[in-house]
Amino acid sequence: MDEQKISEEEQKEREQKEPEEEYSFLQEVIKDELGAKKLRSGILHMIALGSVFGIVACFSFQVSKPWIENKLGGDPEQVTIPRDEEEDGEEEDGAEADAEGEGGGGDAQESGDDTQESTAAPAERPVLDAESYRQMLQSLKEVAKDSADSIVEITGLSEGDDWEEDLNGSRHSVSGIIVADNGQELLVLGRICPVKNAESIRVTFAGGDRYEAAVKASDVNLGLSVYAVPRASITEETWTKIDTAVLGNSNLAAAGDTAIVLGKPFGYANAYAYGVISVDKADVTFLDGQYEVVYTDISGSEGASGVLVNMRGEVIAVVNQELLEEDGRGQIAGYGISDIKDVIERLSNGQDVPYIGIYGINVTEDLEGQGLPKGIYVKEVETDSPAMAAGIQNGDIITVMDDTEIFDIEGYHAILMKKNQGERISFKGCRQGTGGEYVDIDFSVTVGAKK
Repeated sequence: MDEQKISEEEQKEREQKEPEEEYSFLQEVIKDELGAKKLRSGILHMIALGSVFGIVACFSFQVSKPWIENKLGGDPEQVTIPRDEEEDGEEEDGAEADAEGEGGGGDAQESGDDTQESTAAPAERPVLDAESYRQMLQSLKEVAKDSADSIVEITGLSEGDDWEEDLNGSRHSVSGIIVADNGQELLVLGRICPVKNAESIRVTFAGGDRYEAAVKASDVNLGLSVYAVPRASITEETWTKIDTAVLGNSNLAAAGDTAIVLGKPFGYANAYAYGVISVDKADVTFLDGQYEVVYTDISGSEGASGVLVNMRGEVIAVVNQELLEEDGRGQIAGYGISDIKDVIERLSNGQDVPYIGIYGINVTEDLEGQGLPKGIYVKEVETDSPAMAAGIQNGDIITVMDDTEIFDIEGYHAILMKKNQGERISFKGCRQGTGGEYVDIDFSVTVGAKK
């Protein structure tokens, strides 16, 4: 009986446990599925947060990139000064003139006797009345005002100098122009600073804002320097007042054309004057080159500096009164901008101007008729120059440079300007012997830099 009760109790216990065991696996599965859902939800949440963070970070970087580049700096962009394309323009002008001439001829034939009578009568000259004169002066003033945004004053200070005591830094300054922006520096072209070994250099922009600057590179031969002002130091207010100069084509300038001098033509800054170009074409020979000089009838001081611009506001010359002879000291003159664009480009990129040390002249047809070979006649070799070190002498005639025939100074200069300090150039030429005949000579010259 007892055993029967015990077995019945065990049977009841088993029946009670069996449902629990039967559904226990369902409970475990449900628990695992809830955990997996939470895990997937967490992963998706993290992915979403990561995407948002990435988008915000990318946007923040793009917004702050200009500021970072200004503050931390970077590699400056290569400066390129566009060269003139006057040859194409001249051909087009010539074609237009021919077309007009042909059209004019047709009109003349159609008009018959009436045309002959009109051409025989003298043309009436325009009368410059007071109102026309006023309008002309107003036009000149507007061009000068617009061009002045690119004009700067470059001042050198040595130990003990006080800017405020020296009115506008006039005793220690030269005028220049903004020529380029390489993304890291604003570049200014001007005469070499009159203060030797200046402890500091300041550039004053249009509007009077002053900034510290440094010499980027100089050409002692022409007396020109490019100065650099860090872009990061220039305020937004200053940027609204200044502009980069437009370099024009001095080859198209002719006698009688209007010229405006800007800068420091009379010994003090922020001045300008009007006049005309007085000489059609004139060149001056310097070491390793020949440069056009633009002469005007504008009177200026002996130490004048600045630029000449045309009626379009384009720079056509950089003022240098040292180009004048003693009897012409009063008129403004300067290097034609077209002939020094390659120099400006090199200086703007911090490169030395290649130097050999030859004063040369072209062998003209008249000289050829006297028995001289065609090429560059070496008028003078500078002492201690690379040319002298290579054995080139006065009276030699250069006919070939690096396997290229040379017929004039322009060709010589163009090949030289493609070289860098330390590179070598092969020369071929002629030298007159004791009997008067010319014999072939060969040289190898190492390009230097005049300091």
